[in-house]
Amino acid sequence: MKKKIIFFANTLWFLNKFKYELIKEISKENKITCIYLRKGPPYDLGKIKELEKINNVKFINLRNFILNHIYSYFKFEPIYLDYQKIIIFTIGPILISLLFPNSYKKKTTYVLEGLGRVFSSTKNINQLLKIFIISIYRFLFNKCNLVFVLNYHDYLFLLENKICPLNKIQVLPGTGLNYKEIDKAINPTRKSPKYIDYIGRIIVEKGFYKFILTSLSFKKLYPELERFFTFRIISPKDDIDNLTKDEKNFLIKNNILIKPYLSEPFTYYEQSKALIVPSTYGEGLSRVVLEASYIGIPILASKIRGIEEILPEHYKYFIQSNNPFSIAKQLAEMLNDDKYFYKIHTRQKSYIINNFSSSISTSIFIRNLFKT
Repeated sequence: MKKKIIFFANTLWFLNKFKYELIKEISKENKITCIYLRKGPPYDLGKIKELEKINNVKFINLRNFILNHIYSYFKFEPIYLDYQKIIIFTIGPILISLLFPNSYKKKTTYVLEGLGRVFSSTKNINQLLKIFIISIYRFLFNKCNLVFVLNYHDYLFLLENKICPLNKIQVLPGTGLNYKEIDKAINPTRKSPKYIDYIGRIIVEKGFYKFILTSLSFKKLYPELERFFTFRIISPKDDIDNLTKDEKNFLIKNNILIKPYLSEPFTYYEQSKALIVPSTYGEGLSRVVLEASYIGIPILASKIRGIEEILPEHYKYFIQSNNPFSIAKQLAEMLNDDKYFYKIHTRQKSYIINNFSSSISTSIFIRNLFKT
């Protein structure tokens, strides 16, 4: 008999972009309902319809899921909530799961995709929220079935802060990279890429302002080099819309392009000469760094959890200083160092395939999910 399984995440975009292969594989022998809070950035509708039609996966937002059950209750229709497994991703759904009946908590598997913004921020309000969230995590993770983390730093954090028992934690190699899809979409020669990119949320912890000031410093220090490249910000449309008119005008005035996320990032990667990731954010594993490193795009990145697991041990272009002036100097050096990236690319591709591919991530997830 097929097991009834819930996948619960913040956005439909997240389920589509990061969990497609996992959902597809598990739904072959189980009945899956995917619940989300909102739709989020653009997603691949074709893949969603494929899962709905071929694998009989149901996608529904949380509000409608609850309303459907309330409606059934008042219609005196039977309500079937006998789910055998509940898999929860991202901080919002994890906190909401506090409201689940106790009988469901022990059926729940949490996937901690990273410690996130609250744990990375130095703001006083976030420090207070961190204490509150740790208390909730400690309660939930001690009652649940299993907790997945994406790197050993987060594993260590959960143990040292007594948030989760040692025997309940498993390390998952990221969300799984479909490298075959990248190979089909990206021209390996990528002729004359001209953009220096920031790809991420427009928030302090992701290094948004560091990127802007790096751009200004670079233009001042290296005008002869700057004329060959354009700085570009690629972010969710909602974040772009939340920029003030003055901020948008400032970016336009300084020739910094602003582009929204696409359902697939390959159009941007084809044009990208280099990537700057000046983040302090609590990543699980940086998807952007995974994809860009696999393609061979030079990356200037912070040496933090979720990034240093992906790049070579003695990677030459970890950011040495958070001063945008220094980052600009490193960027200029990196742009003139094609030989280094040509040298490490073959080994880096092999490393990513062997450690972070969709098939490896999915097999580890399924093996541990159904072991208990």
